[in-house]
Amino acid sequence: MSDRKLLNEPLKKFFSLFQDEMSVDDHMEFFANHKAEDGETFLRMETYTAKKLSRVIMEEYAVRSDLCGNVIVATPKPSNDVPFFFFQLGGKEDRSIGVLDISPTLQSIDYGPLIPVYEKYSKALGLGPTKVDWMTKTCSPYLLSCQYEEMDDALFIEAMCEYFKVWRDHYYRSGKELDDEADIERVTNAIYKFKYVLHHHDPAYKIFSKSWGKTVADAFVFLECADHPAYRPPEGAEAKVKTWVNWDLNIQWTGGAQLAVLALPEAQQVAMRQQLEEHAAAAGLGIITPAVLEGLRQAP
Repeated sequence: MSDRKLLNEPLKKFFSLFQDEMSVDDHMEFFANHKAEDGETFLRMETYTAKKLSRVIMEEYAVRSDLCGNVIVATPKPSNDVPFFFFQLGGKEDRSIGVLDISPTLQSIDYGPLIPVYEKYSKALGLGPTKVDWMTKTCSPYLLSCQYEEMDDALFIEAMCEYFKVWRDHYYRSGKELDDEADIERVTNAIYKFKYVLHHHDPAYKIFSKSWGKTVADAFVFLECADHPAYRPPEGAEAKVKTWVNWDLNIQWTGGAQLAVLALPEAQQVAMRQQLEEHAAAAGLGIITPAVLEGLRQAP
């Protein structure tokens, strides 16, 4: 973050804009800190719930003292037609990391209210398409992304507030409860994919495991991802798999599902993978898990 005086300003603004919607009935706080010769690594996290959200996460972090920032994630309940709100602003003194998106859970989302806001701030901030391939798996076409480049952090926070108002007023407050089981399955799958892709590529877990130990890092992931559909960091053989991705269909595989296909006779693997990816895409599912694999294999 180029201007350290702005640290936690996003959290304050987000809270002031959404505090009336958030509940403290299921409120949790987490703090872990470790000082070493190369600096201080810490995470301070608060979580809330809301009527249509399974979890709201607000974080302040520092890695070896020289990299710090804030993260905000609003995760919808699988039973509601509400997209994710996703924000990060951090980096070092001369370089920023910025992520801002309203990430879809159903392909039918209407981005009309967001487009003019995106056009205004992508131009003002000088931000083009993301250079991080994995973000395209879960984010919208209107993602604002900066990866270790110079950026006007104050203007990015302004953009966050405008994106959030669009999310709150056009998507959250008007988000209906779903009654179609197929749509609920699609949203559940999209939520799991978001958690999986984010934690699969984010270096935070490895950094925190090294600083605090695996048990504490697992507690951090549990607080972020325990709500249905729950995500756990892969272990054993699954953790060593370089998972498949079909970029054309935007289908991600989990390690467990991939290992199940690789356990088949070699002559069947390619055809099975292709068949499952096509079935998943047709069903509007973005990630193939062992449960999805089993359901698709049993489909007529």
